[in-house]
Amino acid sequence: MAESSVRSERLGAVAVLLLVAPPLNLLNAAMRGALLAALDAAEADPGARAILLIAEGRSFPAGIDLHELDTPQPGPDLADLCDRVEACTKPVVAALHGHVLGGGLELALAAHRRIALAECRLGLPQVALGLVPGAGGTQRLPRLIGAEAALRLMLDGAAISAAEALALGLVDQVVAQDLPEAAYLLAESLQGATPQRTGARTEAMRDGKAYAAAVKAARAALGPHPTAAAERIVDCVEAAQLLALPQGLAFERSAHADLLARPEAAALRHAVFAERAVARYPEAGAMAHPLRRIGVAGAALADQALLLLEAGVDVVLMEPQRPLLVQALERIAARQEIAVEQGALAPEARDAAWARLSPALSAAALAECDLVLLADAGLWPEVAEAVPPGVVLALTARAPLPEGARGADTLGFRFAGGRLAEVVVGAQTAPGAVATAFALARRLGLAGLRVAEPGGVAGRVMLAGRAAAEHLQAQGVAPEALAGALAGFGLPGLAPDGVVPGRVAPKEAAQIVNRVLAAMANEGAKLLGQGVVARPSAIDFALIAAQGFPRHEGGPMFWADRRGLLILRRDLKAWEAEAPAIWGIAPVLASLAAQGARFARLEDQASRMPETTSMSPSAESPSAPMFSTTTR
Repeated sequence: MAESSVRSERLGAVAVLLLVAPPLNLLNAAMRGALLAALDAAEADPGARAILLIAEGRSFPAGIDLHELDTPQPGPDLADLCDRVEACTKPVVAALHGHVLGGGLELALAAHRRIALAECRLGLPQVALGLVPGAGGTQRLPRLIGAEAALRLMLDGAAISAAEALALGLVDQVVAQDLPEAAYLLAESLQGATPQRTGARTEAMRDGKAYAAAVKAARAALGPHPTAAAERIVDCVEAAQLLALPQGLAFERSAHADLLARPEAAALRHAVFAERAVARYPEAGAMAHPLRRIGVAGAALADQALLLLEAGVDVVLMEPQRPLLVQALERIAARQEIAVEQGALAPEARDAAWARLSPALSAAALAECDLVLLADAGLWPEVAEAVPPGVVLALTARAPLPEGARGADTLGFRFAGGRLAEVVVGAQTAPGAVATAFALARRLGLAGLRVAEPGGVAGRVMLAGRAAAEHLQAQGVAPEALAGALAGFGLPGLAPDGVVPGRVAPKEAAQIVNRVLAAMANEGAKLLGQGVVARPSAIDFALIAAQGFPRHEGGPMFWADRRGLLILRRDLKAWEAEAPAIWGIAPVLASLAAQGARFARLEDQASRMPETTSMSPSAESPSAPMFSTTTR
């Protein structure tokens, strides 16, 4: 018999319901069913006069299992569970730690009191998934903190600190440590008291004019083309004022179900899964080198040197040509001064960063570095000779790794644009070097994407799209129509330079966008066939993170699956004669279409591949229990 994800025990008059599905205690079907059963048992226990919800692992429930939005599982849904918690006849206290997000916060809102650890972060980010909170969040939150603050929290989607949550009235108490003890004492103090149900509270809604004004201001701030989710969040918060709680909850459920069925919500979920998938690279468990001192070889990397300084790293900037070195130092100093003038950088922080920068004309100065970024392959022989074995050498140029430099400590580290760094792994690159490159990306605030040589995922796919657009223009499509169609989709960067987008009929716009996206998806299929990436979602992630591909469209590979590979193959065959280099069908795409399959099949295959390295504890390892009865 499978172990339950909720453990129940009674300490005195308090029934403790301990969530034990670490690290994040996601509110999947099993968790919801176990929690509902435990709650029923606690309410039926005559000796229990208060109930405490608390969790092991890194967090109180950090949300729901997003996969269940696509494949619902049998059992109680979250909305029903939250209603049951709120209706409990005994006071329910929720003890919050970690990242209490989405459905996790909705569960906490349904409790009668909330106590949080100071480091806790709370938020309702469902808008980023194209959804409204669907388990009472839009109805209970404004009853606690008012319309203005509730709308800000849900429309921004950003998490807030426990201190801010306390100031708003979202939580009742914040403790710096000993959350289990403090939560137990709070529950004990409430034993026998009448539950203070969130849905019955009205103090934050007493000023009806201010509430209505906040709703009106939020709706006006959405602009002329709001997302469907943002629009419906405002509608739901307005309904909280106009409708009784049961009717408001029903209104919210209807809005959630409607949005869940929309294509943009599926695309946004795909984007989330894609981002998670690229973080599961095979070398993720390897031991990364320390990053105390990083070398930057080449004046062309002055901006990257500044990023490293801003990240608190000691930097050696090596450039063998003195004039170029001086120019690079002047560029760094000028950008720092601008940041100081704009108030983005304190003078003392500028001085501290400058003190960590060591200019050098010789590669010998790089010998004590943990990793060296090289601007181009021409510097490779000098640098490789100067640094000892074990120092990671990372080529930033968009070129293959130099012949003879494909050892265990060499790889590519390409700044791909936006917030993406492509980690280009050679056949001999050691796992530790790959893990070090990913650690560097995190240090710089970038997302890392593992690719095999020759790399260039985001750039190659965008070039294919631009080539398609240029071909269409050469074939007589008006530049203004091209610009209008591509800007309307969300890819203005592919439009002809300097052209003001014009009005274009929907049918013509769809034809333009389909031809451009077909070229991009076809290029992505070539990357898959060449083994540059293993997952179609990695291509989608690269385009979203680096090139501004609309997140709500999911990426070119997701677009291709949604269009259907049989239809896409038909289109490519029709256009191939015009420009084989652009629309000549990739073998991988042709093979999948012949099988009636989608790119998602390759995604499933990649997910089933075993991880090859396990040299350190996983980040998903459970932490120590948050609550232990042995201390009481």
